[in-house]
Amino acid sequence: MKSKNLSSLCLAALVSSAVLCGSTAALAADDEIVTLIGSSFESGEDGWSGRGAASVAVSRSAAHEGSASLEVTSRTASWNGATIPLDYSFSAGSTYGFEAYVRYDTGTDTDSFKLSLQYNDGTTTQYMDIAKGDVKKGEWTKLSNDKFTIPAGASDMSFYVETEKSTIDFFVDDVKVTGVKGAAPSIPSTPSVTTTGKPQRGDLNKDGVVDSLDLIPMRRLALQSEFDKDSLKLGDLNNNDKIDSEDIKTLTSFVRGEDVEFPPTTIQDGPGDYPKSYDFPAVSQLKSSNDVPDPFIFMDGSKVQSEEDWWRRQAEISCMYEYYMYGKWIDGSDDETSYKISGNKMTITVKRKSTGKTASFNMVINKPSTVRHEGGAPVILGMHSMQSTPSATKRGYAVITYDCDGMFTAPGTAQDNNQHKGAFYDLYPYGNTFETQTGELMAWSWGLSRTLDALYAGAAKELNINPENAICTGVSRYGKATAVCGAFDKRFKMCAPSCSGAGGLALYRYMSQGKSYDFSSKGASSSYRYTENEPLGSLQASGEQAWFNGKFMEFRNANQFPMDQHMLGSLCCDPDRYLFIIGSCVGEDWVNAPSMWMSYCGMKHIWDYVGLSDHLAINIHKEGHAVIDEDMEKMTQYFDYHVYGIQPTMDLKQLQTSVFELPKNKDPYQDTFTSKWLY
Repeated sequence: MKSKNLSSLCLAALVSSAVLCGSTAALAADDEIVTLIGSSFESGEDGWSGRGAASVAVSRSAAHEGSASLEVTSRTASWNGATIPLDYSFSAGSTYGFEAYVRYDTGTDTDSFKLSLQYNDGTTTQYMDIAKGDVKKGEWTKLSNDKFTIPAGASDMSFYVETEKSTIDFFVDDVKVTGVKGAAPSIPSTPSVTTTGKPQRGDLNKDGVVDSLDLIPMRRLALQSEFDKDSLKLGDLNNNDKIDSEDIKTLTSFVRGEDVEFPPTTIQDGPGDYPKSYDFPAVSQLKSSNDVPDPFIFMDGSKVQSEEDWWRRQAEISCMYEYYMYGKWIDGSDDETSYKISGNKMTITVKRKSTGKTASFNMVINKPSTVRHEGGAPVILGMHSMQSTPSATKRGYAVITYDCDGMFTAPGTAQDNNQHKGAFYDLYPYGNTFETQTGELMAWSWGLSRTLDALYAGAAKELNINPENAICTGVSRYGKATAVCGAFDKRFKMCAPSCSGAGGLALYRYMSQGKSYDFSSKGASSSYRYTENEPLGSLQASGEQAWFNGKFMEFRNANQFPMDQHMLGSLCCDPDRYLFIIGSCVGEDWVNAPSMWMSYCGMKHIWDYVGLSDHLAINIHKEGHAVIDEDMEKMTQYFDYHVYGIQPTMDLKQLQTSVFELPKNKDPYQDTFTSKWLY
């Protein structure tokens, strides 16, 4: 996804002074502050251009944070610099906070820089200093003014960075302009909030409302020559496959209150409701193949030839996993869910409507001390308690967990044994037919789904939680269950399985045992040798076979599977959802972390095909069979950015690679299996 230039943040105060790097006064206490411009230049020039003779371009040779900055060159006068227009979010007479980091590498030991405003006072063009200060050569220096008031009557405004006297080349990075929500001009707007929480046409900043604030990101996008699918779906209001001045004109008319209707997008929205079919060959009829299955070929041999075809293929894959591996998904249509909250405990009671039977299980609630997200706290639903819960609540996330197998705080939804007992099996007894053989991974997932039901039924309102923005997670066997839960319950905004291994998101067909890797970049061994990986036989043994259904036991070798686990992950591929894979490179021999990376590489082809590349992420940490604090920090930043538009402090591109992609660790195999696929 392109760098966002608009996001909302709830801050108690924004502090910095009108001098270089000062920190004395607050812009507005206890007001909601919106970031009107937030340019880190990681993905492009973010709408900035050269002023006068100056040229601007993204540079990787210097960066304040991340890996890029904006380089300003070819200056012939001190006022030549980098500039950006101030659009409808800026109002004459209102006060804003401005900050930018600047640096130069050639010239005198110090030079004087300025942040400036150009505007028209109704008669002539005027220029005004916002902040200025001396900058040392070779050092990043912050210029800021947190209480700059735009003069009354100002129009045609632009913000720019310049020097006092010299014409040196320089760099700009991490620019931020903020203001109190409501300080923008009172252009009549027609709010249009979706009931599902999904962004709709014109809602470029994805805040649920189409208003003047959406014009800024639209203008930024109009400067680009290429557009991602997500942006086109929201901003291409005349369906001409680009975002241009006509779209800006249409949106401007809308927010002014004119009678404007946006036509439906021509871009495929995503998965549809396709009828389920389990008319698949018997396991004994499946041919064995060493090749990782091509996700773009239907079971009947026909090929995916369009995005619409892919969504139909995704529906087929979903049925294949039910039939051959995990058992039937119980979607809750026959369940009536109620809840009771007492302190930090929530008891979920489910009544099966067709039989009248009831069963209950318990959840533990961890609320954040401060809810900093609009609409209530996003919530992480876990298969078990997590060591990183404090890290999540510190970042404003609620965490609700349970012992899904009842090992520590019975009852759970399914005991982890071959007995098929627990709340789920009380309602849906395990039988002798495919339709009645739901495995424990599905049963544990059912528990999180019913908890989500309880949140929608009223618990979310009581707890100040937003159920629209729910994340499911779990580790190891519960990581497998998390992958299953995210694959089958589309209401989870993000699925974050950790260390899921075989039966989760590791390819069955790729083994790393005997291979050595250099993990020195992670602070570990430079020659780490993997021992045994978990084989299919272990999953079919008495200790683990109950995780799956009866047909899974019929497979004699993993090469018989007509799918592999990149295809389980593909069930999370959705324009409105995200998959965040977690793994550990050290001490994860059994879990086969390199195979999880291979699975990610296979999945990426699918996400790329439907234009959703940035909806897939991976973090392979050094060690820890858990969702560790590092994972929680990164996944919440990723979620905050994509769902709420909050700028991250990390470079999110880190989440599209791993230690296994380094030249010294890369296995050429990852290119060979995907090179055989259609796309």
